[in-house]
Amino acid sequence: MDEVFAAQFQLVQRAFAEDGIQVEAALAPGGRVDYVYRAGRLLTRNRGRNMEQISRLLPGVVREDRPALGDLAVLSIERVEGGSLTVPEALDLLEERLGDDDPARRGEPPLATPDHIVSIARLCPATEPERPGTDPAGPWPAPRPPAEGAHPVLLGVADTGLLEGPLPGWLDGVRGDPDALGPLLPDGKRHRIPPFTGHGTFAAGVARCMAPQAEVYVADHFSRSGGEIESEIVARLDALARMSPALVNLSAGLYTRGDSTSLGFEAFHDAHPGLVMVAAAGNDSTDRPFYPAAYPWTVSVGALGPDGAHRAWFSNYGDWVNVYALGEGMVNAYAHGQYTYQEPPKAPAVQDFTGMCRWDGTSFAAPLVAGLIAEHLARHGGSPQDARDAVLAGAVPVAGVGPVLTP
Repeated sequence: MDEVFAAQFQLVQRAFAEDGIQVEAALAPGGRVDYVYRAGRLLTRNRGRNMEQISRLLPGVVREDRPALGDLAVLSIERVEGGSLTVPEALDLLEERLGDDDPARRGEPPLATPDHIVSIARLCPATEPERPGTDPAGPWPAPRPPAEGAHPVLLGVADTGLLEGPLPGWLDGVRGDPDALGPLLPDGKRHRIPPFTGHGTFAAGVARCMAPQAEVYVADHFSRSGGEIESEIVARLDALARMSPALVNLSAGLYTRGDSTSLGFEAFHDAHPGLVMVAAAGNDSTDRPFYPAAYPWTVSVGALGPDGAHRAWFSNYGDWVNVYALGEGMVNAYAHGQYTYQEPPKAPAVQDFTGMCRWDGTSFAAPLVAGLIAEHLARHGGSPQDARDAVLAGAVPVAGVGPVLTP
């Protein structure tokens, strides 16, 4: 576990612990973090003989009595084998006892998976927010000019919510759940800016610059230090989808046990098969599948460096990434207050911000593409699927990178 990841993971772990939830990281050979999960819980789809098989093979497993999306079920393993098993151990035991009946051996979704932690494109964006070199006159990329007679478009942004208080003009009319600042500093004038706060506002600002006439709603799905439980996230995405947005931007995702499918996101897609979702490809410079971006039903977005001709140093890549867009050195709306850096080598330095920042990540490449799709839909009408296809068709192949979209 590298130092940066360790710092991020401790933030998430502490935030969940405040609500009595234990979060752990499963390690692969060599010490690499394989996936992050909620301790003591599994996921399954309550269909066919799934529950019967799991109950027979893991005596003591109990289904949680709380609503989940569709046939998704959350199972407690706290009574299995006297409560001695970790989630990876329980799943290893289940697969051993299934033997040739294990559906994963047939290339099908596993019978059960961890209840993974879904995080804002890794456990945070590629970098922490930084002050632009000089006080910027506006965002970069700059806002596009509005079109006359635009069609109404609602873009849903699943993120950390929207900062309250005065926001720059290109965010006029954007609505959302509140993204709260921390307490006032001793000077009584400035607030502390908690980690991840402002992420949703920055993402919405990027999208709005590309789609100046789109209605944007920023949902608070990740205010708990940038992470949330898989079963909870898909339920919240379901609620956002029921607001009937033309498309949804999700600047977050997860790595799964064994790189298998995510049962939670499969349940979400079953509930909303026609929804256009734009998803960040992740910030670990790997071709390992990052879900839901790795699904063919999403628009998966990797990040370009500032020159627009090279993949950003942090961006994930692979044949599952649909398109690349600017994701490094972007400038947009942020909080007013003081931020304390959490990651080496900057931690524990502090930085004052006055409503703008420079930030990197596929977290921000994704809303740029979502904004381009929303803008095409506003200008030309038609279906969200047609707008998605038209925008992707305009991507230009760049050697060594892949299909590229520029504002």
